[in-house]
Amino acid sequence: MKSHYYGTVPALDWILARYYYKQHRVWIAEEFYTYRLPNPKSSDPILIYQDLYQPWRDLDDFDKTINQSRANLHRGVQARQALGHITAAEARRLKRVCNDVDIVFFYPLVLRVDLDDLRAKGRKLTIAGSGSTVGSHEFLAEDLVTGDFELLFLDYDTDADFQLLVHDAYLGKSAPTKAKVDKTLAGRC
Repeated sequence: MKSHYYGTVPALDWILARYYYKQHRVWIAEEFYTYRLPNPKSSDPILIYQDLYQPWRDLDDFDKTINQSRANLHRGVQARQALGHITAAEARRLKRVCNDVDIVFFYPLVLRVDLDDLRAKGRKLTIAGSGSTVGSHEFLAEDLVTGDFELLFLDYDTDADFQLLVHDAYLGKSAPTKAKVDKTLAGRC
C-alpha cells in the first residue's frame, strides 16, 4: 500500500522550482486534511489550500496570505542565489516577479508524494518546524524533482499563461524555454 503525503504550494513556487531551481522544496503532511493530528494550521495542506484559494478566487492582492507567500518566495530567490542555483540577474528578475506578478500565479497546487518511493530514491526528508516542536505529522522534502510527485486538482485552465507554464507543462503538452518563462512572467507583472 502506498504511503501518500500531501503538500500545498502557490503555483509560482512550482514554476520557480521547475524552471529555475530544478528541484522542489515542499512541506508534506501525512494526510491532506490533518484533522485530529497534532499538525498546526500552518502544517495542514487543506487549510493552506483554502488560505491561498480564497484570495486567488477573489483576486484579493491585499490578502495577508498572498503577501506572506510573496515574501517567502522572495526569500527563496535570495537563498537560491546564495547557493549558486541562479545568477544575480535571474535573482533580480525573479524578485520582481515574486513582488509583482499577477495573483493568478498564486493558484494553490496540491502535491501528492509516495513517501516510501521518496525514501527509496534517497530523497532528503527532514523533520523540522512544527514536526520537531509539537510533533506534527510532516516532513520537509528538499530535493524533489519532476516525477517524484503528482499534482492534484489541476483544473484551472482559463488563463493562457497559467495553462502554458503550469497545466500544459506538467501534463507534458508544452516545454517552454526559460526565456519564454521569463518573458511570460515579466509580462504579467
